Amino acid sequence: MLGVCAAPLVLALPLLLTACQSAPSPGLVPARMVADTTSAQCLAQMQTAAQRPGAGRVVLTAAAFATDDRLSITPADTVLDAAGQPANGRIHGPPDSFRLTLHNGVCTMVREADGQATPLTACSCVALR
Repeated sequence: MLGVCAAPLVLALPLLLTACQSAPSPGLVPARMVADTTSAQCLAQMQTAAQRPGAGRVVLTAAAFATDDRLSITPADTVLDAAGQPANGRIHGPPDSFRLTLHNGVCTMVREADGQATPLTACSCVALR
């Protein structure tokens, strides 16, 4: 009888282990930026963290992360048609997605694609509730 009862537990164990591996680090807390205290130095740090290698300059405002811990940046058009207008639907590439977290009391911008975390020491953010 013990073998029959243990079988469902053995089958569920890999699922439980997978869930534990994808759990966020206890030191990372979703956060939002305190927009009215966002300085030029803070914006420069965010823009550097959001920069895609080989792409044009990223420009952000104090509204970035002001209400949510997520930010998605779609690359600009890179191909022009014969009239010099952006050729819609071509070579956009996937958007870059970022999360703002508090990590040990420091605002940190995390690129979701690769998990690269950039501390934003000049920024002020608060935990989302």
